[in-house]
Amino acid sequence: MALDKDDIKQLIAILQKGLSDDDDDDDISTVESEPIKPRTRQQKRAKTKKSKNLFDRMSESNMHKDDVEIDKRLRKFPPTQRSRNYKPLKVRCRVCGKEESTNPTLVESIERYKCNKCSTSAG
Repeated sequence: MALDKDDIKQLIAILQKGLSDDDDDDDISTVESEPIKPRTRQQKRAKTKKSKNLFDRMSESNMHKDDVEIDKRLRKFPPTQRSRNYKPLKVRCRVCGKEESTNPTLVESIERYKCNKCSTSAG
C-alpha cells in the first residue's frame, strides 16, 4: 500500500495549496513582537468580580426563624451540646506500642487500636 511518485506529487500540491490559502489569512505584520507577560496574583484578583449573595434579599432567608412551633412539635429530644465531654480511654497502638488517650467513640476494640501514624503508613 505504498504511494507511488505521482500520488506523492499530488499530495504535495494539495498541501502547498492549503498552505498558500492559509498564508493569505495570516498577516505576519499584525502579530506583536512583544512577549506576553504572565499575570501576577494581584492582577488576577483585581480581575475577579465578587458575586453578590442574592439569597439575603429573598424572603426565604428568614423563614427558618418562623418555624418555632413546628420545631417544638417535631422534636423528640432536647438540643444537645456540640462539644460533649468524654472520659478519655487509654489505649496502646498494636503496631508501634505507643500509648495514647483518645475518645472512646473512636476505638472499636482496644486490642485492634492503631495510632494515626501507623494507620496512615503503608503496610
